[in-house]
Amino acid sequence: MFSAFIIALPYLLAISALCLVRLAVHRAGLDPVFRAYLVPPTGTLCMGQYLDLPAGNAALKEWYDDQKVENLAYDDNPYLVMMPKKTNATGKYIPIPIIYEVNQGRSSQFANAQGNQSPGLLAEFMVPLRPDYDIATLGNQAMLASQDEKGSFIDFAQMFVDLAIQGAANSAASSLFRSGTGSVGAISTITNGVIQLTNPADVSQFGINQTLQANTTDGGTPLAALGYVIARNVAAGTITVSATAMQGAAGTPTGWAANNFLLVQGDNNSKMTGNAAWLPATAPTSTDNFYGVNRSVDSRLYGLYYNGAQQPIEEAVIDAALLNRREKGRPRHFITNFGSYSAIVKALGARREFVDWKSDGEIGFEGVKIRGPVGSIECYPDRSCQSATGWLLQMNTWCLYSLGAVPNIFKYGDQLEMLRLANADASEVRVGYYGNPGCRAPGWNSQVTLQT
Repeated sequence: MFSAFIIALPYLLAISALCLVRLAVHRAGLDPVFRAYLVPPTGTLCMGQYLDLPAGNAALKEWYDDQKVENLAYDDNPYLVMMPKKTNATGKYIPIPIIYEVNQGRSSQFANAQGNQSPGLLAEFMVPLRPDYDIATLGNQAMLASQDEKGSFIDFAQMFVDLAIQGAANSAASSLFRSGTGSVGAISTITNGVIQLTNPADVSQFGINQTLQANTTDGGTPLAALGYVIARNVAAGTITVSATAMQGAAGTPTGWAANNFLLVQGDNNSKMTGNAAWLPATAPTSTDNFYGVNRSVDSRLYGLYYNGAQQPIEEAVIDAALLNRREKGRPRHFITNFGSYSAIVKALGARREFVDWKSDGEIGFEGVKIRGPVGSIECYPDRSCQSATGWLLQMNTWCLYSLGAVPNIFKYGDQLEMLRLANADASEVRVGYYGNPGCRAPGWNSQVTLQT
């Protein structure tokens, strides 16, 4: 055995020397395998890319370095965390009955009371669950090469599953504020693929390598041309798209123009119906049909919209709460965007009182209190909330209905979280949810337009 080791020793030394040379080349930034992760080959069509070994080298650990990968994915979604949940919402629909009017058989005169009587009024929303998916594929070699502490920054398989979970969670968090059409932003101007968003803060709703569609109307039929996000600039409120492919050259997709609405491909009229659907800024018309209910007959079926655009934000919140209280509502939470939240904090000045929202005894999110008509109103910022908009909510009237957690890793009959692909040396993980929020008392909640 010792003689065999002596014979093999020169070969082992040669291999070690080659490894050291390769490591030095890599650290100098010259290794084409490692650089391929950052700069894809010219002309490569990157649609449907796998997270294979070349693409994963940035996360492979250098043996002598204790550097760790910082996870830059968003995970701060207060409204998603705060909304009450029911995770066993089985059945074709979720029935949400609402008694919105008492019977009217009342008068000081018996004959009038008897003659004019009418029953109480009830409506029932039949809410379906909406699916949402985030699918990622991991090359088997990349997974094996990073499965222990010595070989990787982090457990690579766990990382790519975590990122898929965060992607699905961000999608759910965004949907809770919106109307279900799928629109997450709008074009102010577009030049050579550079899109100035109508609301610059909406840049948080876009990510590199998203495949986008454009709509001339919110919830209309999307234009045929696709756009692929290749860059985003938070400070400028812009995203840049390619008209040809992921990581392709910047360019304007055919037909895309100012005032178009932007959405991820496949989301058109397929997302969860959030606050903007349950509490619209415009009163429903006589042809309204929201989950089987014509809400136009009474604002208690679609919420109490309040226009506070001409008031200081603190006053707008208080006046909206007064309107709700008059209608028997007791809203105690106000969710808004970071810009409006900052304005509240500044306006309160020395009067500001911070509050921590706690989950299971742990601090979750920090907010501030505004003194309302029936007690304190806790105000919290959420990055997914629309610009110049706030949501005054009685949280116990809301529920996020779902089959399982939102989100979760889908498991099928074999209970496996990672599925082997039949046509590749890779595994696939499917993350997502089937869910939809519902409100049993829209008339105790408000959408509030805020000062810009």
